[in-house]
Amino acid sequence: MRKRMILVSAIVFVVVLGWLMWYGWVSSPMAQLEQELERLRKAGEPTRWEDIAPPVPKHLDGTPLVRQAIEELHLAQQKFPLNVWGTYNAQVLEVARPALKTFRQALAFPHWRLVDPKQVAEFKTPDEEYKALREFARLLRAEALQRKRKGDVDGALESCQTILKLCRHISDEPYILAFLFQKAIFAIGTRALWDEVLADADASATAYRVVLAELRAWDIDRDFVRALKGERVVAGILAYDFFRRKVWLLSTWIAANQSLTLDFYRQLLPIAQKGVPYDRQKISRLTADVMQKTQGSTLHLARILIVQPEELFDTATEVHALQRVTEVALALRLYRKEHGHYPENLQALVPKFLPSVPSDPYDGKPLRYRKLAKGFKVWSIGGNCKDDGGVKVRDWWRRGDLVLESKI
Repeated sequence: MRKRMILVSAIVFVVVLGWLMWYGWVSSPMAQLEQELERLRKAGEPTRWEDIAPPVPKHLDGTPLVRQAIEELHLAQQKFPLNVWGTYNAQVLEVARPALKTFRQALAFPHWRLVDPKQVAEFKTPDEEYKALREFARLLRAEALQRKRKGDVDGALESCQTILKLCRHISDEPYILAFLFQKAIFAIGTRALWDEVLADADASATAYRVVLAELRAWDIDRDFVRALKGERVVAGILAYDFFRRKVWLLSTWIAANQSLTLDFYRQLLPIAQKGVPYDRQKISRLTADVMQKTQGSTLHLARILIVQPEELFDTATEVHALQRVTEVALALRLYRKEHGHYPENLQALVPKFLPSVPSDPYDGKPLRYRKLAKGFKVWSIGGNCKDDGGVKVRDWWRRGDLVLESKI
């Protein structure tokens, strides 16, 4: 009888111990993390760098040419002091012309691969390559001004179009750093269009149509969502794999941080997928929730790796505003080409010149427009979310409006 009791007790002990171990594993950060990763895989979501930037065939890959163009750019820069290069004068443009030629050849290929997947998880991003691409955008803007001064306004538009085309190429390797450079380069391109052409010059209808088509070709919503998913792979998976290899003894702590990071993106992505105007209240609540969970806790790593969502969504909204205001201005020029004057309202552009009147990404209402005695104004209300009547300021993302004014 005593032996039987001992045997039963031993069996109960083993069962209870096994259950406790199973429950401890199921409720552990490691198990929760594996469940989330499995959920992403089953949903077809990217979990590896190769999922967001797959290898491309050689005949479609312009990487060798773009790297050659960057080398040629660096050689050209070495021929001038920094303060002279920054003027982008005629002499600078002449020396940079071979690099620009190679760069245009690289843009003819549909894909580039500037990110080294072996280095991306170690936070070794191609910053220098992105800065070189931004430098090409600045050169192209200077080229647009030079071509305009020579009377070649269609050529000036081609220079601006090349900048816009560059933006779409950067999205081929989507993550947040790439998206931020996209925004910077897009701002250079649209401002070149505004200042060097639309403000006080006129081009052919054909040139306007080509640039308008290039402008519309950039699907900002798609690329923003892809950039967030790419960042989830980089900062939410690959970075943690890197830390786990370095300090494997802290795997449980790393898993807890990683789970929080992935949960953050799980909540963030639906906000981006709904498009502009973004739900600012949800973004603020999500930010506050992350700050609360990481404040004074062991989740310091997650706080470092998680992006600042409010600033990021501000950036995406700014890009939408630049694109939509520029799109309307180009459509207005095409309308004038056909009718000899600007319309009284933007609805007159639909459907021939625009599929619909673009909404303001800040408040969802139609973009504002005013026909002037000579020219027009079209504007977005800007970052203060208040219509100031087309008040033009430099820091429109904080105050005043984002205004494109044509004087012809």
